[in-house]
Amino acid sequence: MFKSIVAATALAGVLGLAGQALADDRAAPARAVSTAGVDFRSEASVTDFYHRLDRAAWAVCDTYAANSRVTQGDRACAEVALARTVKTLDKPMLTAVHDAQHGRSGEALALRADR
Repeated sequence: MFKSIVAATALAGVLGLAGQALADDRAAPARAVSTAGVDFRSEASVTDFYHRLDRAAWAVCDTYAANSRVTQGDRACAEVALARTVKTLDKPMLTAVHDAQHGRSGEALALRADR
């Protein structure tokens, strides 16, 4: 249970950026992603988990309801959310999968997310 709380907390904390974009005072949206059953030594398992994190970040950051196009804000929110979550979880295989998907930009996003 602690592992899924860590992933959810990391994703929810980053997704506070999405909450800033909301016009009203609703709480920042969040989506829990459980680490239960993820073998962080298996590339296939970690890749599947990474894609679940990515989908969760996009689901929370997507403002499609307000605008039918993906905005730069949506993209930035999702990318930063994913980078910070990967950094917070601090799993070498997960970081490697993220870097393979985003190259050096993934490292830059994680650093930018810390500010």
